[in-house]
Amino acid sequence: MNRVSHMRKYAKEEICEDIMIKILDFLPSKCLAKFKCVSKCWEKYIADCRCRRWNQKPYLVGFFCQHSEIQRELRFFLSSQSVIDGTFDESLYNLLHRNACLVAASNGFLLCNVKKVHYYVYNPATRQLLILPKTQICMENDDYNPPPIGFICKVDNRDNKDIISFTIVRYAIPAKPLQFALQLAVTIESFSSETNVWTANKIILDVPIRLFPCTLTKSPSASVIDGVFCWYDDSLQITVYDSIHKSFWDLKLPEDMERGIGCGYLGSSAGGLYFALNIIFKGTVIVWYLASNIRNRDAVWVKKYVGNVKSTVLQCPEDFGVEGYPHIELSNMVIHPTVPHIFYLGFQRNIISYDFEKDVAQLVNIFSGGPTMKRYKLFPFEWYQWPRRLL
Repeated sequence: MNRVSHMRKYAKEEICEDIMIKILDFLPSKCLAKFKCVSKCWEKYIADCRCRRWNQKPYLVGFFCQHSEIQRELRFFLSSQSVIDGTFDESLYNLLHRNACLVAASNGFLLCNVKKVHYYVYNPATRQLLILPKTQICMENDDYNPPPIGFICKVDNRDNKDIISFTIVRYAIPAKPLQFALQLAVTIESFSSETNVWTANKIILDVPIRLFPCTLTKSPSASVIDGVFCWYDDSLQITVYDSIHKSFWDLKLPEDMERGIGCGYLGSSAGGLYFALNIIFKGTVIVWYLASNIRNRDAVWVKKYVGNVKSTVLQCPEDFGVEGYPHIELSNMVIHPTVPHIFYLGFQRNIISYDFEKDVAQLVNIFSGGPTMKRYKLFPFEWYQWPRRLL
C-alpha cells in the first residue's frame, strides 16, 4: 500500500461520524449545500446538520438584568448560575453607555431604544449592530408612559438558516386624562427588516377598550406567538395585536386570580403563553397557562403551578443571604424561555431560579450594595450555537 492510500485509510478511520457532523455544523448553509455533492456520507452528514438546525435548541439560556435608570449597568446571567458581571462584551457596553435602554430580547438578539424614536438591533454572537430608521410617530417614552414594544426574530428561509429577519411592533398610549377613556381606535406602528421601513396603521376596534401603560418591571416586552403580540398592562388586562390579520383586542385574565394583592407577569416559553401572579406579602407565585388558541378572544386559562417561594427560601436563609429576614418580598420575575416551570425571581438584592415542579430554589446572584431588585428589569435570552446575520 502506497503512502497516499495509507493516509486516506487512516484519516477515514480516525474521523468518526459525530466529529464530522460537529465540524460541518460550523459552516453556513450555502457551503453545506455545495458540500453535500462530495459523497453519500457527506450528504447524510449535512442532512443531519440541517435537521438539527431546523429543530434548533439554544445552547446558552439566561437573562439580562438592567438598571431602570442607569442604562449602562447591564448584567448577564446564565441559567447554569454562571455569571458574566458588568457587560456581555465591549461593543454592547459602548452601546448602552450612550443612554440606550434595553427594551426587548428575542431569539438571541437584543432591541435597544435611544431618545424615544431611535432603535438598534444587536447580535451578541457576532457583535453585529443594526441601526434602524427613525420612527414615523414620536410616542411618549418615559418611566410612567412608555410605548408597549413587541420584538420577534425568526428564521424564514429553510435553505439558509444563518439569516434571520425580525419585526418590531409598538402602539401609542393616550396621555392622561384621556388614558382612562374608552378608545375606539388604536395606532399601530411596525417595522420589518425585510422592507426596512416603519409603517403606521390606525385600527378601528370592534369593541372599545381602555389603554394603559405597560410597566417595564412587569412585562418588559410583548410575548409573541405565531405573529400575535401580547402585552400585560397596569389595568390588569392583556392587550393583543394580531400582526397577520391586523386586529387588536383585550384578553381577559384568569377569573380565579386573587386581584388587588399582587402583581402580574406575562411571558412565553416553549411556544406557550403563561401568566404569573406574584402575591407579594405571601411570597407565593401562581402560574396559569393559556389553553385556548392565541387568536381566540375568549381566553381559557388553566392553573399550572403554585409555589410558595418564601417558604422554600426561608428554609435555608443562609444560602440566599437573607438571615434575619422575617419575610421576603418578590419584586420582579421572568420565565425561562424554553422550560416553562422555571422562573427567575428577584427580591431584596438577590436573584434566584425557582423550579415549580420540584419546588427547588437556587441562588443565581447577590448584588452587594447598590439598589434593590425593584430598580432592575429582567429580559429572557436565548443564544444559539451558530452565528446568524440580520436580514
